[in-house]
Amino acid sequence: MSAATDVVAFLGPAGTFTETAARTLAAGTDDASLRACRDVLEVLRTVERGEAGRGVVPIENTLEGSVTATLDALAFETDLLIHGELELPVALVLAAPAGTTLDAVTTVRSHVVALGASRRWLSEHVGDAEQIPSASTARAAQEVADLGAGHAAVVNPLAATRYGLEVLAEGLSDRPGNMTRFVTIGRTLPAPTGWDKTSLVVFIDRNRPGALLDLLEVFAERDLDLTKIESRPTKTELGEYCFFLDVEGHVADERVGDALAAVHRTQRDLRFLGSYRRSGARKREEAERIARDDAAFRTSAAWLADLRGRIGPSA
Repeated sequence: MSAATDVVAFLGPAGTFTETAARTLAAGTDDASLRACRDVLEVLRTVERGEAGRGVVPIENTLEGSVTATLDALAFETDLLIHGELELPVALVLAAPAGTTLDAVTTVRSHVVALGASRRWLSEHVGDAEQIPSASTARAAQEVADLGAGHAAVVNPLAATRYGLEVLAEGLSDRPGNMTRFVTIGRTLPAPTGWDKTSLVVFIDRNRPGALLDLLEVFAERDLDLTKIESRPTKTELGEYCFFLDVEGHVADERVGDALAAVHRTQRDLRFLGSYRRSGARKREEAERIARDDAAFRTSAAWLADLRGRIGPSA
């Protein structure tokens, strides 16, 4: 059995897209080092208790937007940090027990999102089959495996393999480019790579006209790109919201660090969620621009420090 630090907890059950992400993020990890959890909060608690070194949870989907359970858990339930992300295409297949043919399918099971994402394909190819929602794509695969021939599930390829199903058709998604973003959760803060992102939650000082503009100007003044901004209820009072922000750069970068210090100074509260390498291929021109901007920021700070160093004693 692997040491607890080698264990990767993920949002289960076995066969979910999150397991696929966990296996991709922890290449070479064997089955004994993967632990399926019932929900996002259990993933976090497993890492907090030291029973796993990392956790993997979904945070955003192209079609459905943010995974609010993950956002809320990171903001209100834990001090763990995001230290990596991965974007995976949502590949959907129609799978069934051995011996089932496409024209013999009487029911199709899956999570409602997967059924919705493949609605056109299902209508054209198994239009007479009853569509039955399941708790997850993996659970649908498990149910179909138990029911036997004549029943099918819209699942990811891993779930089909996990539950011994045969793939009847591939490429079920009606919209190409459907992606899900996953994040790894742990206790560490990775070093900057030059291609990073910082996530935080800001609780504004008070709800007033221009309050959000004042917050955004902190980043605009430092030429920092906000790649995401989203409001969520603070869960303390009706009509009161906090703001989830993703900003380019690492907390170790001069401009990002200065911006976070300004937000911490001027707003009611700031919850730092982590600085980590962005997904996707590093864009050299973008990384070089960030490096130039940080160098200019350091030069200006040194100039100001020199001026202040000339201040003499009071008369």
